[in-house]
Amino acid sequence: MTNARTAWKRLGPLVEADAEVLRHTVWVSVWGRWLIWLAGAGMLARRPDVWYPEQVEFVYLNVSLAVVNGLVHYRLLRNGPVTWRWMVALSAADVALITANVAVNAAATGNLDNLVFLAYYPSLAVFAVVFSSLRLVLAWVSMTAAVYTLVSLTAGPGVDLEAGQDNVLLARLVMMFLVPVGVNLVARFERARREAAMARERRLQQERIELSQTIHDTNAQTAYMIGLGIEGAMKLAGDSDPRLTERLAATAALSRSAMWELRGPIDMGRIFKGLDLGRVLDSHTAAFAKIASVPAGMVKSGKEPPLPTDVRTGLFTIAHNALANAFLHAQAARVEVRLDFEDDSVRLSVSDDGVGLPDDYAGRGRGFGGMEKEAERMGGRLIVESGGTDGGTTITCVVPLGSAGRGG
Repeated sequence: MTNARTAWKRLGPLVEADAEVLRHTVWVSVWGRWLIWLAGAGMLARRPDVWYPEQVEFVYLNVSLAVVNGLVHYRLLRNGPVTWRWMVALSAADVALITANVAVNAAATGNLDNLVFLAYYPSLAVFAVVFSSLRLVLAWVSMTAAVYTLVSLTAGPGVDLEAGQDNVLLARLVMMFLVPVGVNLVARFERARREAAMARERRLQQERIELSQTIHDTNAQTAYMIGLGIEGAMKLAGDSDPRLTERLAATAALSRSAMWELRGPIDMGRIFKGLDLGRVLDSHTAAFAKIASVPAGMVKSGKEPPLPTDVRTGLFTIAHNALANAFLHAQAARVEVRLDFEDDSVRLSVSDDGVGLPDDYAGRGRGFGGMEKEAERMGGRLIVESGGTDGGTTITCVVPLGSAGRGG
């Protein structure tokens, strides 16, 4: 048992496969098999004479591969985990079925002049994409080449040396190695580039987290103390000088606006730390109520799925900008943030009971344009509803989960 575990640990690095690449590749290969079978059924319907009913093993192999392919497809549809073992099972079933076809055709035609062997190339290429280890790919190709060589030498009359079929067989074997090795090297290069990009993104996120903490500990605290000082000065001034009171009030409003703008990167850092969007928005809304002195609350419905970081940051940015508009322009007495997680979408709404938006609101500043671009970047849409002079504004962003994706 100990030796088996040791061998398995040594094998681990060889069979290591990227989960995202594995799942996508398995999807492609599963649909590829269904299409090949569909094409085969069409050819059989058109030319029934190509079928060899005496080859019962061929029927069993097709049924077995269909069962394995169907099981994998079912797991994919149910979002079940798909491990590298499924890929190995599918690849082994592919090799068995292709080899059986080669043997049947060689026995029926008496030579190697058929194109069935070409099916080895995409099967091996798919294997080479999933598994990053070149040694594992070479071992798998060597096994497949050995099986094909054995079948070619033994099926039917075998290899006709006088007709130069040995050179044909050798050329096919060489290509059988060149195609998957080339695919594996390209896939490894692209995988390395993606890992480097992800490492840069992680470093950038860490820098943003550190920046948010720095802002919280320095600039935000300074702005808060300035605001307290201005409010104290207003109390001391009283009604002695209306002009002084007016200027102090304007400066206090500017201080609160600065505190709110600083609150954006501070809470954005919590998004990069991995906190749920609902939790961060709830805290952000509470901070808005305190800074703007406007009653505000958040309502959440549904269970938050594991949204990607770019979707959480995009929705947070829209919520922050919508709250900033309510703070600076709406003169609202109440603000509400809603976050609804539905089966196929995420819906964010920010509503206020303020003065409403002017007709030319879209051309004023960059706020609404920025929110629209943020929604489009996530594959969603931005909806702006306003009562005009009757008051009240609701800014809604709807992001389909299919566009947003699910995961990290």
